[in-house]
Amino acid sequence: MDKDKRKPLNLASLLIRIVKVWRRDTFKKVWRLKVLRSGLIRSRRRRKKILRNEGLRVPMGIAFSPTMQCNLTCSGCYARFYPRENELSTDTIDAFISEAETLGVIFCVITGGEPFMRKDMLEICKKHRNILFLIVTNGTYIDETAAREIAESGNILPMLSIEGTAEQTDERRGEGIYHKVTECMKQLQKHGVLFGFSAVLTRQTISTLGSDAFINAMIDLGCSTGFYNELIPMDNADLQLLPLENQRQEFKHRLQRLRKEKPIVLVHLPDDEYNEEDRCLPVANGAVHINSQGYVEPCPFAHFARENIKTHSFRDILRSPFLQAVRSHPTLLKKEKGSIGCSLAGNRELLAEVARQTGATPTDSANP
Repeated sequence: MDKDKRKPLNLASLLIRIVKVWRRDTFKKVWRLKVLRSGLIRSRRRRKKILRNEGLRVPMGIAFSPTMQCNLTCSGCYARFYPRENELSTDTIDAFISEAETLGVIFCVITGGEPFMRKDMLEICKKHRNILFLIVTNGTYIDETAAREIAESGNILPMLSIEGTAEQTDERRGEGIYHKVTECMKQLQKHGVLFGFSAVLTRQTISTLGSDAFINAMIDLGCSTGFYNELIPMDNADLQLLPLENQRQEFKHRLQRLRKEKPIVLVHLPDDEYNEEDRCLPVANGAVHINSQGYVEPCPFAHFARENIKTHSFRDILRSPFLQAVRSHPTLLKKEKGSIGCSLAGNRELLAEVARQTGATPTDSANP
């Protein structure tokens, strides 16, 4: 049995991995994430109290897509199916994060779209100093001024999207993007920011992304961590991008060796989120995704919702009949052996039926 599946990933275990990776300035960079100094214990106490007193299971972290707008058009991106209008206001995001914090949420994974296309993104993060914001970004909006602000904030961990070599990155993300991403990494490294890379595993790139040469390049550029993301196909056009099974197995073997030998924390998503029974633990434990219109989905690849943060409190959302039905379903969160990476994406028809039974509706143009 795979060792990582016996110990599913969460924020605490990720931070332990970061601390165990000994390399110059790592401890200093982690310490600059001020939210971690006392926040982990404080947030845990709040969640335990609410579970004991109200029976509500508050997640440690949530995913948030404040915008689905992006200056790039990468193939296979799930965000392309979302509407771009009626995005959340700054005040609505601010109020929701404030409430989530009081209930014990300590980190937000910010994705999209390109988060920094919102001019208020940095201000929102700086206003909520007790929340760790892990921001997945293409890096094109982070100049030296932004890098300095991120360093000073003490609660932002950027994850820069990259596809492998310069040729592979530019082919999927656009001409000149590799240069912009690596220049962004140099700025973040210069200002002492803890940051990493985020890469999607495709049939064309998986061998490169699992190579010593790629990892060595990322370490040299200052990455302390790296997220490998399984491509989750949203339509038939994406199937040609999926890695072959022999490629996936070879990558997993390489990843085990890289984790032991390289001074960088490497995370494989969503694989690291599943337990020994191949059950998705983040969703089972209450994690949610808020899209740019405010609809609350079980995860970024499950495009159905019943509640919206514009009209529902976080406590109401935690009691959602739809979300509770998803969490308690005997098979919906179980990933079949050899299936695509996400259980909810792999069980779309069943998810749609659960949504219909509980009053949830589609939130994108890809679902009927």
